[in-house]
Amino acid sequence: MKRLWLVAAVVLMGTVGPGCGERSETSRTAAPGDAGPEPVLLPEWAPENPSPEFLRAARVLRPFPELPSAEESARGELVDKALSYRFTRTLPAAWEFFGSLSDEQLARFLASKRVVLRVKDLSPKQKTALYHYFEVWRQAFKGRPPHDPEFVEDWLVELYKSGAREDLSNVQIEFLVRGSGRVAMFLRARLPDGSFGPICPVGIGNI
Repeated sequence: MKRLWLVAAVVLMGTVGPGCGERSETSRTAAPGDAGPEPVLLPEWAPENPSPEFLRAARVLRPFPELPSAEESARGELVDKALSYRFTRTLPAAWEFFGSLSDEQLARFLASKRVVLRVKDLSPKQKTALYHYFEVWRQAFKGRPPHDPEFVEDWLVELYKSGAREDLSNVQIEFLVRGSGRVAMFLRARLPDGSFGPICPVGIGNI
């Protein structure tokens, strides 16, 4: 299956793609009592009433809006804005899923810049957050132009195509900090021979 690299204006490309410049972004501050003793700077796309999981993620992650690549610019500003808007709609759910990591999982991530989770080992809250992310993504990219293959329309469909079981029990999720400081979330199915299906990284922020 073709690798589906996400290359819109706000997508993580780490060291494998062009366009690493960043724009400034308007932020707002959560009340100190929302998730601990210190105020949390929130991106402009944060929910109006962010969940504790979102605020927990915001203490670790920073947004990373990027300048579009030359290829994207050639497609036109309106196309770039439309894709960027669709992708940005998925970020709150991605941050909420990241914020559902346990204290031990988050400590491992911060210590090694990497943590691997298996769907079958997720807590009920984490599974709910993961499937919520899948649904938000599906709604955001529903009806995407067929000539624009960079974006997966439905993560569940793509995972099943790449060998995932119906209950996703053979799916692995990895949060990884790339050399650029950008954080990727990998979703991929482990195949019977021990290899992984070709699912791409989804950018969720900087660290």
